[in-house]
Amino acid sequence: MDCCSFISLNDLQRMFQKFDKNQDGVVSLDELHWILERLGWSEHTPEELELFVGKQSLNLDEFLRFYDDAVSNRKETKSDSVVDNDDAIVGAFNVFDVNGDGYISSEELRAVLERLGFEEETKSWDCGRMIRAHDKNLDGVIDFEEFKNMMLDVQ
Repeated sequence: MDCCSFISLNDLQRMFQKFDKNQDGVVSLDELHWILERLGWSEHTPEELELFVGKQSLNLDEFLRFYDDAVSNRKETKSDSVVDNDDAIVGAFNVFDVNGDGYISSEELRAVLERLGFEEETKSWDCGRMIRAHDKNLDGVIDFEEFKNMMLDVQ
């Protein structure tokens, strides 16, 4: 599972609404950049995003298309470069390794999901079960190699 593969259409819509602070139906590129940084996809500045998107903000449909394109593009470029892929995986791992100890705990997973706007969902999601599903050495946390294997299996 990549870091966002469990995000449903409803989750994306709620995320969009959360970041549309003034409820004008659009999310600015600065807000989009903030979201992408939280997902470990910070290879573009807001200015570069504007060149890519062609405007200063996105409505919900444009946001959903952008997300679909970004996820598809990341999967297509998987084989382009092992080094780039490893850098992206390290970046994604660091998003979830909140305390920087080299491991992702269920508490860190919950904290990141809440930071992404999934406060309600984290009440029902069993983050411990998500961790156990990929914890191959059964130490109760996800280390980098387990995270990397998880990411490569899904992509």
